[in-house]
Amino acid sequence: MTKLTLDTTVLAKGMIPPRRRKKDQVYMEQFRMHTLAKALIQEAEDSGSVMNVPSVALIEIAAVAARLTGKEELGIQASDYVREHGNILYDTHLLEEAVRIAAKTKISGFDAIYIACAGHTGSKLITDDSGMYEAAILAGVDAELLRNMTLR
Repeated sequence: MTKLTLDTTVLAKGMIPPRRRKKDQVYMEQFRMHTLAKALIQEAEDSGSVMNVPSVALIEIAAVAARLTGKEELGIQASDYVREHGNILYDTHLLEEAVRIAAKTKISGFDAIYIACAGHTGSKLITDDSGMYEAAILAGVDAELLRNMTLR
């Protein structure tokens, strides 16, 4: 069984289709990443993998989904979906490791928590944030950029 830690960039891209109207190269790349992220999330829903997420992801996905859609209720639904299908790790279990990672990599606190979650669970961090990806590698955590992935 595959163990993954998905950050909010991946969760949001998988849950919310591209909003761009113009069907150009930019749209095609956004749609490709949406399809990849959606497949990763679906795999966790179908129990083909474990989707590890720090508890802060519940708050962050609610804010991002509501902001992108303009609908408060969709933010709450996105958070509920992650809660239902994710293996939620509470930040208190990740605190010391996140502090060490933040100090070592100079990354944001939120990013350090996601990296600590992946390290703590022995899972691969999937992100579309290149800074988080580079910090994860520096911290010795297995990571992959969504934009560099292909469908399995």
